[in-house]
Amino acid sequence: MKQTFKEIIDTSLTLGTFPVSSKVFALGREAENIANLAQGKIDEDGEFATIHCSNIVNWMNEIAEQAQAVLDLQMKKGEEVSK
Repeated sequence: MKQTFKEIIDTSLTLGTFPVSSKVFALGREAENIANLAQGKIDEDGEFATIHCSNIVNWMNEIAEQAQAVLDLQMKKGEEVSK
């Protein structure tokens, strides 16, 4: 995730958007962690893990990208409201 949790806390988010932003952030971080674990298995176990884990890496990275896109929208919305 390109944002940190501290950045979410420091942003002036409107009422109700902080819980959504924090959950989306948690979802994206979890997806990144799973992708990293799967990539580690590929690196460690080679050919046999590659077939199985490469799909997991792709799926989790896609989830993390979608979570980041939602978080970007929430952060932008919060910045516009605070102006």
